[in-house]
Amino acid sequence: MTIRPKQTVLRLALAAAGLGAGLAPAQAAAAAYYVAPNGDDSAAGTVAAPWKSFAKAQAVAVAGDTVYFRGGAYVYHGGLNACASMTDTVNVVTLNKSGQAGKPIRYWAYPGETPVFDFSQMKDNCRVKGFNVTGSWIHLKGLEITGAPQQPGNLLNNESWGVWNSGSNNIYEFLNTHHHMGPGLFISNGSNNLVLNVDSHHNFDPYSKSGPGQNADGFGVHAGANRPGNVIRGCRAWANTDDGYDTINAGSVVVIENSWAWRHGYYPDTTTSIPAGNGNGFKIGGFGGDWEANAPQHVTRNNVAFNNKANGFYANHHPVASYFYNNTSVGNRADFNMLGVDETGVAKNLGILRNNLAYTGTLVSNIEGADAANNSWQLPVTLNSSDFQSTATTGWDAPRLPDGSLPPLPMFHLRAGSDLLDKGVDVGLPYQGAAPDLGAFEGTTPLPLYTDLTASMKVTQSGLVLDRASGQTRGTVAFTNMSSATVSGILMFRLDGLTSGVALVNASGSEGGAPTISVPAASLAPGATVTVTTLFSNPARAGIGYTPKFFSGRL
Repeated sequence: MTIRPKQTVLRLALAAAGLGAGLAPAQAAAAAYYVAPNGDDSAAGTVAAPWKSFAKAQAVAVAGDTVYFRGGAYVYHGGLNACASMTDTVNVVTLNKSGQAGKPIRYWAYPGETPVFDFSQMKDNCRVKGFNVTGSWIHLKGLEITGAPQQPGNLLNNESWGVWNSGSNNIYEFLNTHHHMGPGLFISNGSNNLVLNVDSHHNFDPYSKSGPGQNADGFGVHAGANRPGNVIRGCRAWANTDDGYDTINAGSVVVIENSWAWRHGYYPDTTTSIPAGNGNGFKIGGFGGDWEANAPQHVTRNNVAFNNKANGFYANHHPVASYFYNNTSVGNRADFNMLGVDETGVAKNLGILRNNLAYTGTLVSNIEGADAANNSWQLPVTLNSSDFQSTATTGWDAPRLPDGSLPPLPMFHLRAGSDLLDKGVDVGLPYQGAAPDLGAFEGTTPLPLYTDLTASMKVTQSGLVLDRASGQTRGTVAFTNMSSATVSGILMFRLDGLTSGVALVNASGSEGGAPTISVPAASLAPGATVTVTTLFSNPARAGIGYTPKFFSGRL
């Protein structure tokens, strides 16, 4: 018999007598466990006595359980297995235990903290998989993953991987995967995997046998035939030496939507071309230039690509026409390149393009004969900077919102009066007005560009007072400007991580699931204080907690 440790969430079961009365067995309640860098695997796995390792957590957790990882560095010095040869692969964190439909095993960051899984100190002289996910129904959320290495002098391989997936029905959410010597996140196999709100950046493979920089994509999806349902959504890829998103050799449809890609094909953080790096923002499909029967029609929609060395959106010799809907491409060598291949191996331009926006750079390449309509380069519109709220190509790596969603940036959103409004055609995506707008962003709602000034503020929270008549709880938060500069603009107070079940009654809005209050001041001089009232509904009488954040925004 296996006895599981007592947890903060107890597992319940019906008494044997109840079962004898004809009642069905109750499902066990999910458990919560905790891991910390200073933990102990012989401990109970509670908040007060956390475990130390991922391996211990996986050994105990079952379908429906959640394992919370406390913030701090989890540094690895070797793999689970040793390199049998210089071309072998070692795995560091292997997740091979599966959850169930509706009951995934969750490996999440502890709320408000960032656990960092660092593989950069490893000296294993072969390929490395930082996270090797072979199980299914697994949900990773809020983790930072960095440093899957190659070793100098070993030029026999092509890459290591930050995250490698071969399971199905997995969710990768709000991850920051970066500075690997190979792809940040790689789906080699499996179906119905969701990559949601993930950043993959600064990946560079200096010791690849095919040339430095040839294999470090931000995201790769290469699952074979009959592996449907793989989706990338709300992601960002930048400063990777190869491509941002790569679906070469994918035998099943891949959907990439609401995602951004910039500065690929260069040495990271430079504009110096790395010769072996392809440099595409979105490389969609292809089978190495060969024609492949029953090739899938991938879907690429509502994405942005800019300042990539090669193409913004590239068909990559794909043998069938994939869908490119409502994308924005700016300043790439070719914004849209629809080079395909026919069944004889001869080049043929292939793609179904609607409502796309190309601005600066070479707008299109290999487009003649492709199925293209209602795109900016085909319409009688005048396209210039005045069409956009902003054309800035910096600041796209701004912090994500509290729920992990993309920051609300004004760049390449259309202005009121733009002749790109309502120029699209209905392709089944939501739109406002008489017809869809061109490009990745619908509508003209002005978006302030916010700066987090919390570090410049002294924050003083009052005690909370319960009004028994209304059942609401009142408090105040005072912000004092401790900097030497006047703070001005659209001032906003955001309550991050507000206790579950507690609602801010006097919220003026929300960002990323966090309520906001407009600060009642247009500016705040050095040493000046502004006080904001908070009013909470708290029916469960829970302890009210949140992290106060102060922002200044400008249109």
